Amino acid sequence: MKSAILTLLAIGLASCATPTPAAPTEKAPASTKVAKKAAAPKPKPYPLKTCLVTGDGLDDMDERVSVVHEGQTFEFCCKPCVKKFYKNPGKYVRALEKAKG
Repeated sequence: MKSAILTLLAIGLASCATPTPAAPTEKAPASTKVAKKAAAPKPKPYPLKTCLVTGDGLDDMDERVSVVHEGQTFEFCCKPCVKKFYKNPGKYVRALEKAKG
């Protein structure tokens, strides 16, 4: 009796299984091209040897930090200067433009 129940259970479970779909065999046409993303432009290098916030030499401090803002790299003597920069970035962008001449 047990074997008959197990046989019926096995047949019932087997009939519930769904067939695995076959993998597509068709290839994409050769003319199909994948569009590549344009590489982001490299940020402009920082041209000064001093921090725009303090005026101190960048190599005078151990905490030299750099950030990229609107495609321009800015370097600072320490992390607190980065916070001051982001409070009024326009001020320092103009200062950099003026310093570059």
